[in-house]
Amino acid sequence: MSIAATPLRNQIAAEIQGINFQQGLNDFSLASLLDHWHRFPVLVFRGQFLDDASLLSLSRRLGKLDPAPNFDTEKSHADGYPEVAVVSNIVAKDGRKLGGLGDGELSWHSDMTYVQDPPVACLLQAVEVPAEGGDTWFLDLRAAYEALPHDLKNRIGRLRLLHDAGYTSAGTARVGTRPGQGNWHPLVTTDPVSGRPCLLLGRRSNTQVEGLNASESADLLDTLWAHATQEQFILRHSWQPGDLLLWNNVCVMHRRDAFDPAARRLLHRTQVRRLFNVWERFASYA
Repeated sequence: MSIAATPLRNQIAAEIQGINFQQGLNDFSLASLLDHWHRFPVLVFRGQFLDDASLLSLSRRLGKLDPAPNFDTEKSHADGYPEVAVVSNIVAKDGRKLGGLGDGELSWHSDMTYVQDPPVACLLQAVEVPAEGGDTWFLDLRAAYEALPHDLKNRIGRLRLLHDAGYTSAGTARVGTRPGQGNWHPLVTTDPVSGRPCLLLGRRSNTQVEGLNASESADLLDTLWAHATQEQFILRHSWQPGDLLLWNNVCVMHRRDAFDPAARRLLHRTQVRRLFNVWERFASYA
């Protein structure tokens, strides 16, 4: 069976059929997958029940990986796999958290844009999911940029935004950082996968546009966020066990719905710092 893509929601995403990652990924299939990813910044694969070794092997075909981020828990990665993050609200009988990010709502964000060289891609696999809640929403920043009025594109083309490291997407203080700490990135950058321009907003709170006073910065960012978060740019994904999603962290933001704290939710995640081969045209954020 050849690999096929069924578009979802205004070209934001596509569900991919004809691929089984448990059988490995040859060069032809990888090229086909990347061709679809060039068009659709979010790819959805159903029925992919991968163990951590297989998830790690697949992720390494795409590029150089980051270690699992610190979710402010004692341990945020899978046993024996420091690059596989555990996203979970499950607490063991001895009181240990089996992962991070809990059960609350997570606001719109791209991952780790507060560092100088943010990750390019994320892979997230559902192991256990609640019957209701915990959906993930994705926002296409390429399409949002392209739909901006021409005068607003001109205005923001040379501006930079402070991506603050002091707070998480849950609104909590990030351990080991302070408000105002972070990195400056262009408001408009280049998507490393497609080469198309896109907004780079990171997250809304505690940000500042370079060269503008607080009021001017807030007004501009409110305008951009109100534009970017319109329904036409957004896709909602309701998880099923075995779902595996690959998304472009540069040109896509995501958020999560809260869910019942008594329900179990367990997902395993990797993040790709830089892409290999033809995808090495990643533009520096410095």
